[in-house]
Amino acid sequence: MGHLLRRLAPLLLCIAVVGGCASLGDVMDLSKRVQDAGYRDVSVNHSSNNGFDSLSISASGKSGADPDEIGRIVWDTYPEHIDELRLDLDGKPLVATEAQLRSAFGDRKVTEKPDDDEAAAKQIVMWVGIGIAVFLLLVIGVIILIIVLVRRSKRRRMPPPPPQYPPYYQP
Repeated sequence: MGHLLRRLAPLLLCIAVVGGCASLGDVMDLSKRVQDAGYRDVSVNHSSNNGFDSLSISASGKSGADPDEIGRIVWDTYPEHIDELRLDLDGKPLVATEAQLRSAFGDRKVTEKPDDDEAAAKQIVMWVGIGIAVFLLLVIGVIILIIVLVRRSKRRRMPPPPPQYPPYYQP
């Protein structure tokens, strides 16, 4: 069983990476938008824990830095679902929930991607199941091939018996 898990580990890793690529692109785009607004040393991280999505942003502000400006950039341009925004602007931590962001900035101007943590987990389980099924079918095919070849080798014709010599006559 351990051998099977070692073979499936790269498949699981690929599925996880492909699933995370879209979010990574969105995070990078958001980081660029915050930098374009004049902030330095921008760090953006989107984490999800048991379906709770938290977006953390750390930045050094320009003169007259306004945390609401970054909040609006996030709310209006970041398409991923967020339950909480954690902002660290010039060492001052601020936390805002989704409800607080909605009341401060109104409806989102960007179409929010569905919060699909459960759907992604189901898809990973489905692909792992398909991978296991294909692997088992290959193993069964190899076993059948071995059985057929072994039986065929036993069915080969026996070599003809040595010719019968006449019995020895004694004079």
